[in-house]
Amino acid sequence: MNRMEKILRPRSIAVIGASRKEGSLGNMFLQAILRMNYRGEIFPVNPKADAIEGIKTYPHVDALPKAVDLAIILLPHPFVPDNMEALGRKGIKNVIVISAGFREVGPEGAEREKQLVQIAQKYGMNVLGPNCMGAFNTDPQFSFNGTFSPTLPKPGHVAYISQSGALGVAILELTAQTDLGFSVFVSTGNKADLSDNDALEFLIHDDNTRVITLYQESIDHPQAFRRICSRLVPHKPVLTVKAGRTGSGLKAASSHTGALANPEHIVDGFLKQCGVIRLDNLEDLFDSARLLSLQPLPAGPRVAVITNAGGPGILASDAIEQAGLTLAELAPATIAQLKSFLPAEAATGNPVDMIASANEETYYHALQAVAGDANVDSILLIVVKPPVNTTPATIIRRLAPLVKKIDKPIVPVVMAQRDDTFGREVFEELNLAVFSYPESAVKALATMWQYRRIKERPTHQAEETPPPAAALSALQPGASGQAALADLQKLLKAYHIPVAPYRISGDLAELLSFRREQTGPFALKAANEAVIHKSDQGLLKLGLKTDEDVERAFNEMAGKLRLILPETEPPLFIIQQQLPGGLELVLGGKRDAAFGAVVMAGVGGIFVEALKDVAFRVAPLSDAEALDMLNDLKAQKLLDGFRGQPGIDRSRFARLLVNFGRLLHHHPEISEMDLNPLVWSAEQNQAVVVDARATIRQAI
Repeated sequence: MNRMEKILRPRSIAVIGASRKEGSLGNMFLQAILRMNYRGEIFPVNPKADAIEGIKTYPHVDALPKAVDLAIILLPHPFVPDNMEALGRKGIKNVIVISAGFREVGPEGAEREKQLVQIAQKYGMNVLGPNCMGAFNTDPQFSFNGTFSPTLPKPGHVAYISQSGALGVAILELTAQTDLGFSVFVSTGNKADLSDNDALEFLIHDDNTRVITLYQESIDHPQAFRRICSRLVPHKPVLTVKAGRTGSGLKAASSHTGALANPEHIVDGFLKQCGVIRLDNLEDLFDSARLLSLQPLPAGPRVAVITNAGGPGILASDAIEQAGLTLAELAPATIAQLKSFLPAEAATGNPVDMIASANEETYYHALQAVAGDANVDSILLIVVKPPVNTTPATIIRRLAPLVKKIDKPIVPVVMAQRDDTFGREVFEELNLAVFSYPESAVKALATMWQYRRIKERPTHQAEETPPPAAALSALQPGASGQAALADLQKLLKAYHIPVAPYRISGDLAELLSFRREQTGPFALKAANEAVIHKSDQGLLKLGLKTDEDVERAFNEMAGKLRLILPETEPPLFIIQQQLPGGLELVLGGKRDAAFGAVVMAGVGGIFVEALKDVAFRVAPLSDAEALDMLNDLKAQKLLDGFRGQPGIDRSRFARLLVNFGRLLHHHPEISEMDLNPLVWSAEQNQAVVVDARATIRQAI
């Protein structure tokens, strides 16, 4: 049984701290339960009352006649531990702690919260909160409202999980007069025990929920979140507003993975990897949720716009293109049909501007023509309150029989007052989500199309493969914490990550021997682990073709290294076959405290240094996730080939990303790693590592 089962579907409730005092939290809470017509048993607990609201009251937990499904604690924090103990002794396993005064108030509160968790573990309890607003379930079988919101939730099919209780109250208030209806609400509060993950797992099998929305301030236990989403997202869309997008990491100027991998970059990539759609704000979140909960998914991105005013049609057209959707190209037969009944001044392309004289009959025939066009995937229906003798209500009543037959998403935009002429009840009967502005409607429609693509993407999971035998030993740090270059090169080869032919030595004769064995030209660079920015210090020489070129470069760099290195450390060099020019790529890895091994990929040069055109995912990766990662990059034209430069084989590079993710996953001693640059070799049809470095920490 899911840990949230009895919290969201209780057949009996004990309200500890129920009160007769009007306006008190204890009274508001009990009133909320009663106003929702809860069908189960209610056991108020209050030592100073025999009955509250006509319900028999019990002086303390021990006096309860049975072990109820759910206990709700509303008491000040000093009284919470003793009541938790009493509940545990009574065999009551499920608790919502509304009370504040725990981790959110500082170290003393954190200790109190730790005590609460210890009691829960002692008795095997499931605890939501503390410092939360509670939970509700509008399923008619339960009609349970365990929150202190003064606004009763409107029943519907959108679940809302919020880390902020206050936002829960606000959203219920703001959406009370809209077409947004909720199935389940969970305020996670401090997440001392139960978290978003437990609520999401419950929603996998909740038939009353079609869409899931989240407000998150943190992502706890990311790998569990990822596993749950892999089961949930193919069947139900998950939308989130993750707070905290800004941060000092955005100001990083370095191209190293550690500087680019601020938590927000990681979170953004991780949510995409999970198939969770991230919205910018709460308005977009709930606009998208109500449309997804009411309308079928579009088959494609092609949108037709029907309007009785030119301005809104133009705004809609701009919004459609900006959102990554396309204006549908209407078929000649459709245009001919429109021309047969529209006035000569009307526009019969897309948008279809019927002009201000359009009435309910005009809308009916225009919708009938456009909906039957195979080139149209969805329809934006704009109604500016007409100056002629019709109203939005008259129009939607006339359209009702037709709307019921259309299996494409219809998104009405009614730019008029929500008065008696609006037709709210008809829109609701037809399951149409009504918008006031075309831009908002298009954003929500774009979210629907985004989910359609997520739903249809390959669901292959990352392979949990053992490390290759050649890579079983951990990398060891040198004096500066860097891995020895020779060890790093061997590790890369073990994971089938190509490295340009090289030799590492401090002996000129050995370097010259390598030059004679290979075809040139060659690059010579410092290989001492303490040297990082080689080109900035003149410790990289390119285009070396002869022994004399190599010797000259060797002597020049050796002189510089002796000034940089400790006296006891001799200069060390790597001579490497210089690859023909090709697209420069960058690949990096970082071990994040919360997410574990994180992979970064991007286009090198200015794109990583100045534009920070990189994408992140959490290892291990599947091939599909690696390909999706490449699609995140802005430099798509460079990846496909530009101005005579050959493009890359995306599938082959994606496989390299998968291998690199496995390397990081198998080697926890690597805290940060950079392969920069990799050069795409058209001759070999693969990316070849030119330079590599890794920072090593104590293995865990």
